[in-house]
Amino acid sequence: MENERLVFLSTTSHGDGVRLQIEKTLEQRSRTFDAVLKQTPTIQDALSILSDGLGDVVAMSPTDWTQHRTSEFSIIGLLPRREPTWVMVSEDKPEYLVKNAIIFCDHELLRRQLMRLRRDIVLQTSVEVNLGDCEAGSREEIEAMESLRIEGEIDGYVVKRSQYNLLSSRTRRHTLGLQRGSPERARFIPPPLDGFTLLVGRVGFPKGRVEHIIDHSAELSYRIESKILESIPGHLVSITGVHVEQRGVGTILREAKRINDDWTMEAMIDPESNVKNAGKRLEMRIETLGLDGRVSASAERVGQVDGHRISMINLLQEWGNMLSALTSPHEATNRRIYGLPDEFHEERPAMMNLHSDESE
Repeated sequence: MENERLVFLSTTSHGDGVRLQIEKTLEQRSRTFDAVLKQTPTIQDALSILSDGLGDVVAMSPTDWTQHRTSEFSIIGLLPRREPTWVMVSEDKPEYLVKNAIIFCDHELLRRQLMRLRRDIVLQTSVEVNLGDCEAGSREEIEAMESLRIEGEIDGYVVKRSQYNLLSSRTRRHTLGLQRGSPERARFIPPPLDGFTLLVGRVGFPKGRVEHIIDHSAELSYRIESKILESIPGHLVSITGVHVEQRGVGTILREAKRINDDWTMEAMIDPESNVKNAGKRLEMRIETLGLDGRVSASAERVGQVDGHRISMINLLQEWGNMLSALTSPHEATNRRIYGLPDEFHEERPAMMNLHSDESE
């Protein structure tokens, strides 16, 4: 029946933000949406209940979907995307931390981004910091990190924003953001697919029954980021940031004006000062960092939403070409180019090493 109560399933919070978001969404819609949320121990349990017809929709993270997807289920839609950027929990902003500050960070991409920001930061991982037997991403884990920070054993730690929200007490946190205009802080492009909450149902489930809680811009961003992720070689996934979002023209132009980005202004404004092709734009970013964070291969594209396939192909091609150039050694050349120093024609190693087992 059309008015039959829908049963949503989710696990306990694992620091990915899914449980809290679906719970809040259903609470906000309780007056107009007949739905109930039930908790299961694991995603596998939730999918078993879904398969038996005792539940209708499972809320899960992209990681869970990748691990448990089968032909029996499909993605119905996505909730609005949560802020994908990570945060540093510390007394001061990353730029103002004391010299040789000790920072806990397990994610390799974020570690390299931090090294680019501050060469003196001492980075530590779970191997070096005793967090006990805490489950990764759990409330117990972040409480253990906060205890170490309060006790002075570390100066700060870097976690997903959703994990930070599990802290029982609020403390200072600093966004490792995407904003442009500050050369260092602008380059914390997050790992791919962060911040998404997927709604999964049995194949054939009528999408219209949950249409009013679905965010179509999040769906598009998820599809594009997923395609980009599929194109990234496996050994580069952990050190590559990807972010796709729709943005209003006004927001893009105000940002470009603030940082004197003449290229963007000219690309979007015609000679009569009118906006070319008014409407939302799709912004795509990808970046891979070298071992020490000093060198990176990155590419950005801003284009029409309906041309996202071409934009994605061009983005990947530009990124791939740059990555190849930076990781390839420069061979000696006999032909001399006027105006360039002799050193340019000599043999040189690659500008960027991706992993520690590569030759220096």
